[in-house]
Amino acid sequence: MHEKLVIVPRKKSTVKKILNVVWFVLACLCFLFAMWVPILFAVPAIIFAIIWYFQAFRSDIEYEYTYYDGEFRFARIKAKRKRKGLGRVQMEDVLALAPKGDRSVYKYENDNSLACKDLTSGESGTKIYELVFKGEKGINRYEFEPDEEMLDAVMVKYPRAVIK
Repeated sequence: MHEKLVIVPRKKSTVKKILNVVWFVLACLCFLFAMWVPILFAVPAIIFAIIWYFQAFRSDIEYEYTYYDGEFRFARIKAKRKRKGLGRVQMEDVLALAPKGDRSVYKYENDNSLACKDLTSGESGTKIYELVFKGEKGINRYEFEPDEEMLDAVMVKYPRAVIK
């Protein structure tokens, strides 16, 4: 059995993109003005450049989904460096694995008492699946974007748990 791995980058919001441009422009303008009045503009230029750097390069988020031998593992990767495990789900605990909006998960989608983790990219037009399972604190729901290879690997051993 091979390990199936899917990495999905999180889409940057419009506000984040605008802020990225604003910090860059402010840093450039302050560096430009620092040539004439260094006492007044040097420190703000450095501060804006640091803020721009962290905003542009250190805030990227990716989600990693791994399936291996009856176990799903979910993780968040921040700035391509820091990896944090978000959860593990055994297939024995899975109640349903179906596309979002499917009739088999409809009652779980409308139940506000269930904990739901959004592990999707945020891109429109992607096929989102819901994984409903029994956890330590009751029933939980994860939204994620597996590829066809991962779904096929799950269906080999657990054909009744997956709805395509």
